[in-house]
Amino acid sequence: MKNVYIIDEYASSKINGIGAYIRELIHCLQEMEVNICRVDCCHDTATFKIETRDGVRQMQFPAIPGFWGQHHAIIDKFLRLYINDSQDNIFLFHHTPCEFLVKTVKDSFPLSRLVFVIHDMTWTGDMLGDKTELERFAAVENRELFEKEYPELLPRFNEEKRMYEAVHRIVALTAETVDLLQNVYGTSDEKISFIPNGLRDICCEFSEKERNRLKSSLFVPLHEKVIVFAGRVKNVKGIYQVINGLKKAVKTEPDFRLVVAGTVFEMKKLMEHAGGIAAKITFTGQIPKDKLHEWYRIADIGVLASYWEQCSYTGIEMMMYGLPVVASDGFCVGDMFKNDENAKIARIGDRSHPEEFENNLTEAFLELLQSDELCRTLGENGRKVYESRYQINYMKEGYQMLFNSL
Repeated sequence: MKNVYIIDEYASSKINGIGAYIRELIHCLQEMEVNICRVDCCHDTATFKIETRDGVRQMQFPAIPGFWGQHHAIIDKFLRLYINDSQDNIFLFHHTPCEFLVKTVKDSFPLSRLVFVIHDMTWTGDMLGDKTELERFAAVENRELFEKEYPELLPRFNEEKRMYEAVHRIVALTAETVDLLQNVYGTSDEKISFIPNGLRDICCEFSEKERNRLKSSLFVPLHEKVIVFAGRVKNVKGIYQVINGLKKAVKTEPDFRLVVAGTVFEMKKLMEHAGGIAAKITFTGQIPKDKLHEWYRIADIGVLASYWEQCSYTGIEMMMYGLPVVASDGFCVGDMFKNDENAKIARIGDRSHPEEFENNLTEAFLELLQSDELCRTLGENGRKVYESRYQINYMKEGYQMLFNSL
């Protein structure tokens, strides 16, 4: 029987998509014949401890001052105390950078197999998810030019490459990531497993009467159309461009409410930026999943305006609920959403001139706000995409095949 060890940086996973991924992964694993152990770094616990919950063994490491990846030797010592090396062991890594932890575990458990699941890539922040810029960076011979423009990128890019080389298999969540691995990182096809994220279907029939009752309970006027933005509220998610786009749209279509669900990192700055439409924005903060799904049930439009994603759970949830989506054409977002199929795509364009992106968002919002028929068509198509690609059973099948091949 396989022993699967899920290596997680617990503190960040509580507020990002990796946490949602691990919940769904564990659900998949519990339907397979495998032993499951979570290795949670930076846990809330005060001391190291091991406990079992719902059949899942958990090794919990307390937060240690400094970057968690620098404490690979400490983590490794505890792993060696409680884990016997075996060909049946599979270590799943999810956070970058963690080159030293990967190499340390590989040295300590030579019989075990190591898998890295790509939830983000090191270059995306520097280049705002501009894949064309990365390809130019990778192809140029005179790296000094790029070192001036991106002074910290080259060592991190090289570290990421070494980390991918050290593991036995890489899981890519999107086709666009597969392409980069092959053509920029030089990864062989045999080393790559393409497994999109999956999500359990919790959507249920909801009458218009029930929807209006829920809408009223959330203090949203019945005449307002609800636009949901969910996830971490940061610049890289396009929140400022969304607000600017709606500032222009409100002049033509004023009956909407933007609901921003997630941790806001710069509330004062964001409110100042909202200016005249601040009263049309509801900030929920970080809320439990059941509360977020109440907003999905009353939503008319979803928005995913990120500069980059890796198979966004927010996007999957919106499709599951049959929402028409305003999406960017950011890195990997285009793998999930196609213009006039399951979304209206707002092209980002020149990242140094966000006005282009904002104008495209305005146009996309207005098209959906002004056409119930278009919303219905895109929402129905989005639901079909979810059912054909992102249902949990596809994710389970992908990991079953991966484990059988190791």
